[in-house]
Amino acid sequence: MRRWIVLIVLWIVVGVPVALLLEFLGVPLPFGIAWILVFAAALLIAQQNFLDESGPWPPPPPDQLQRGSDVSRLAWAVDTRTGIVGMSLRRRVLALADRRLREHGLTIDGADADAVDAILGPGAHAALSAKELRVPALERLLRALESAPVPATRERA
Repeated sequence: MRRWIVLIVLWIVVGVPVALLLEFLGVPLPFGIAWILVFAAALLIAQQNFLDESGPWPPPPPDQLQRGSDVSRLAWAVDTRTGIVGMSLRRRVLALADRRLREHGLTIDGADADAVDAILGPGAHAALSAKELRVPALERLLRALESAPVPATRERA
């Protein structure tokens, strides 16, 4: 606030003699005052910082957008010859299972097998933590995720 007061007083102290000098040289007083105000506004605008420098430097590279739809990518996510589920579909199923487990206060990585199997059905923890997800395990997981969720157990203090 103090800075603005100093700037205004400085402009008045400098502007009045300049306006009087311009009037002495034959420029009408309102015209001279108007040009002094335009010059002051231009200087105030020039002091503004137009670049956002608050983020990290250098900025992160832009995300690569995948072309095509999710349906076409997920359609080819299961290898019919071996029965192994592809990574894109596996990530989707893991995200759904993790969301269901978080409703009960658990995570896929931190929960024990019995708790995960109690919520998502028998063999769910083994299927989620296995190196390769196969079609029968995927079908069991999807059935468990589509069914009504098991009510969350709440401990009473």
